[in-house]
Amino acid sequence: MMVIHGDIKMADLIMGDINILAIIQRLNIPLGFKEKTVSEVCIEHNVDIQFFIQLTQSYRDKDYFPKDHFLTFPVEWIIDYLRNSHKCYVEHRIPTIEKQIIELENNIQNQNSSELLLRFFREYIQEFNTHIEIEEKIVFPYTIEINKSIKDNQLTTTLKKRYSNYHIEDYVEAHNNIEEKLYDLKNILIKYIPPPTTNCKYNTLIFDLFRLENDLKDHSDIEDKVLIPKVHLLEKKLKKLKMEDK
Repeated sequence: MMVIHGDIKMADLIMGDINILAIIQRLNIPLGFKEKTVSEVCIEHNVDIQFFIQLTQSYRDKDYFPKDHFLTFPVEWIIDYLRNSHKCYVEHRIPTIEKQIIELENNIQNQNSSELLLRFFREYIQEFNTHIEIEEKIVFPYTIEINKSIKDNQLTTTLKKRYSNYHIEDYVEAHNNIEEKLYDLKNILIKYIPPPTTNCKYNTLIFDLFRLENDLKDHSDIEDKVLIPKVHLLEKKLKKLKMEDK
């Protein structure tokens, strides 16, 4: 596995692993790198070089996850990255897969099987949207308010009113891994549904489900191993601030 550093040309990095495009997009870095290095591209687009390198290295090497290093980065960077990931899933990846399933309905001989497949995936979409809504409307704003209070050394009004009794453990207890149902969906496709005559489209759907599942595992790793521990640390500081505020 190649060790990523700032002197590598960004185009060469992507040519070596096209999956890195996902990170590029979520950090709002546009294509058109020419011969620029990773460092030059990051500087040009106001992206921290080490943040990009650690994200990319962990994305490429599943045995590499520098939790302690990630915890040193500002929580705003983590939240922005996760929010951009959500946008990608909701606006592009999931609608594309749903459309593929709908297109295959007419080509699957067993109509009951195709209806089951579509119903299963739509149930998954509802669960996925609920998961994201909790993060977008509660967890992320809560984290931002805690961080702001600690930076200003003063409890914000929003934190006092809206999140007076909320803790990140409330989220952890209800947190579920949204990629698990995709594994079940792949099983249905591979084991129980006869492929249609357009077998290439069928295989493309399975490939896309594998890609989404792997992407969501990386996403969950950042939530579970970086965001939640980081909020725990912030809550410890917040506890001290609350005592001083009394």
